Amino acid sequence: MLNDEQQREIILKSIYYIRRAEEIFNQRYPLIPIRFDLKGHTVGMYKKWQHKQEIRYNALFFEKYYDENLSTTVPHEVAHYVVDMQFSNNRVRPHGAEWKALMAEFGADASRTAKFDMSDIPKRRYSTISYQCSCRVHALGIRRHNKVIQQKARYICRHCGESLSLV
Repeated sequence: MLNDEQQREIILKSIYYIRRAEEIFNQRYPLIPIRFDLKGHTVGMYKKWQHKQEIRYNALFFEKYYDENLSTTVPHEVAHYVVDMQFSNNRVRPHGAEWKALMAEFGADASRTAKFDMSDIPKRRYSTISYQCSCRVHALGIRRHNKVIQQKARYICRHCGESLSLV
């Protein structure tokens, strides 16, 4: 597992890129929480919800590929945050021109996905609920299942056009 010193270094590197973006855009960006709680096969994530923002990192990936993630994942996620702050009134693509330009300013690789061996990283498992139509059984994720239960959504089979019902 990542030790406290490594976590501090990752946080400081994240702050470094935020401050670098402030120089580039001549604008201040608030520091946001940085967490090491990401699971599964996702290395990093910038998350925004209900007027809150955070950057999340997968500690297992950072432990296994520390130097690579410090130089690729950290600027990648910080760039998502900065682009969101800088262009929040415009609709920009997550890995669009603005993000790529900022990654170039950071001197970082603008690849969208990491190329790491994930065979020994536990994969996150999602539970599914069985639904059926007249032609087959469908597996709906828990979110879609909850929408059906709350009568907020109805799902239809793409093959036969029939409404899906809980098995």
